[in-house]
Amino acid sequence: MGSSSTSSVRSPLDRLNDQHIAHAGAGRTREEAFEPALVSIHDLEVAFISLTDNTPEYAATESSPGTAYVVIDADDEKSRATVQETLERARVHSPDLLIVSLHWGPNMVERPPESFREFAHWLVDEGVDVVHGHSAHAFQGTEVYQGRPILYDTGDFVDDYAVDSRLRNDRGFLFELLVSQTGELSELRLRPTEISDCSVHEASQEAAEWSRRRMRDLSSPFGTTFELGGDELVLDLSR
Repeated sequence: MGSSSTSSVRSPLDRLNDQHIAHAGAGRTREEAFEPALVSIHDLEVAFISLTDNTPEYAATESSPGTAYVVIDADDEKSRATVQETLERARVHSPDLLIVSLHWGPNMVERPPESFREFAHWLVDEGVDVVHGHSAHAFQGTEVYQGRPILYDTGDFVDDYAVDSRLRNDRGFLFELLVSQTGELSELRLRPTEISDCSVHEASQEAAEWSRRRMRDLSSPFGTTFELGGDELVLDLSR
């Protein structure tokens, strides 16, 4: 990694640290990149782990900054060992909620490959409470596995990409997870949003209807059924 790439990693890390903002997924060394972020929300302790399978050339090493790069493959022994070690780092802090955020896969794809689904299931089997996927710039379906939500891709909240006329990467959701003070997941609510002028807005009626319909279509193969609560899609996780 060249000097400009090195500074492009160090500069935002310094700014986050200066503002005491917890972060994960990148660091000055490989060990730091895989360190979980810890956040307290009232009495709820949340641990975040961030990983990516994109741009391996930017992976952190023992002596240079970069990202927490892994191969997304539940059958890859090295990848499993790396992720299990990272999960153990988080469990040392006894979090009430453990979230893994994955920047995985290529841009502008509609559905996750089977290998991603296997990896997400493996994470839940390893004790992860929420799998948060992103990278495609367009939202994908939602699955509930062992009572835990898997958001295969949450799309873009704000971006400056050209709008794909079919995938409509300017349309998406605010994902709101309802959690008890003991870490029990009760409900996932999806509030339709729409991007314009590089900022996010409440979706218009037409955009909201399109997004709700599409999320239901993409989630149906996973056996996921959303209810309608006002303008929002609602998924009961307490069953």
